[in-house]
Amino acid sequence: MSSLTKRTLSGAVFVAIMLAGLLGGKYAFGMLTLFMAAGMTAELVRVSGWKNWPVIFAGIVYIGFSMAVMNAIAFSGGVFSGKLLLCLFIIVWASDVGAYCIGSTIGQKAGSRKLAPRISPNKSWAGYWGGLLFCIAAAAVLNLTGMLAIPMVHCIAAGIIIHCMGVFGDLLESIWKRHFGVKDSGKIIPGHGGLLDRFDSSLLAIPSVFAYLLLFDLI
Repeated sequence: MSSLTKRTLSGAVFVAIMLAGLLGGKYAFGMLTLFMAAGMTAELVRVSGWKNWPVIFAGIVYIGFSMAVMNAIAFSGGVFSGKLLLCLFIIVWASDVGAYCIGSTIGQKAGSRKLAPRISPNKSWAGYWGGLLFCIAAAAVLNLTGMLAIPMVHCIAAGIIIHCMGVFGDLLESIWKRHFGVKDSGKIIPGHGGLLDRFDSSLLAIPSVFAYLLLFDLI
């Protein structure tokens, strides 16, 4: 099986699990968040080492706070609804897809400018702008289809915030992995790595956009 095929199939399974957890009711969501939190914490401890308590403590706070925000979004109306959180994840995924597609085609050409060569040598500015374009497009489509029921200007702003903060979250995890000399946080998702590799952008992007939505009384 080729690397691309493996990556595509495992990605499809990952999305299916996310959809089941976000749209399957509060108990399915509870199991999903428990799995996410436990899996990411296990990867954090395994990579950092049991004796590195400052890093582990900071990581647990970081993960725990982000998971708490996701729960606050899902139950923001007093009853469970994973619709808004799903929309935010879709925008995050659009950012990742755009960065990967544009970055792997244009950003890897000779002379292309790297985004943060000392932290993550494969990331390019072409990938950054490609991810931003996909992010804004996804936010606009979600608004036009009625899934993201906030004014279009705020949808675009949310897309920009998610992309920019998602990139910071990704680079933050890259710094952590580079410090401990690992390529991936785990192997639970073939072709993609671990749960922290998949949620690194979301852990910073979703709390940031949640703050924006609260600021403008949109949630």
